[in-house]
Amino acid sequence: MIVQPFPDVEDLVAEHLRSRVPDFPSAWAGTPVATASFPDRSPGEEPTLTVRCEESTGNYPITQQTLLRVSAWADTRDDAKALGHLAHAALLEHAGDADIVSVRQVDGVIAGFDPEVPEPHATFTVLVTQRPS
Repeated sequence: MIVQPFPDVEDLVAEHLRSRVPDFPSAWAGTPVATASFPDRSPGEEPTLTVRCEESTGNYPITQQTLLRVSAWADTRDDAKALGHLAHAALLEHAGDADIVSVRQVDGVIAGFDPEVPEPHATFTVLVTQRPS
């Protein structure tokens, strides 16, 4: 039996968001997307989106389901929420392709309230179902 790995879901989702960012309103059209827990940014710098795998399960070798957290980082809570809503909509519009079967909402956009993370952010989670490559 030949093992067929699943493509890295963080990379797939980050690439999809990168392809959609130019369609965002001009204030957000250059937003970088990283596969990291926290962005490498300082206050006053460009807002950022991050994609992180929270949990992965599935029915190998047929499908894999991954819970992904997407975070929007900006200088203000309102900006982080606005960017989060744009990214959320872009992911929920994913029509599926050769690697991703579906993207479903788990949680909507929630402003971050973590005393250990002082930078304004907003997060949401989606469940991504994928096929092996």
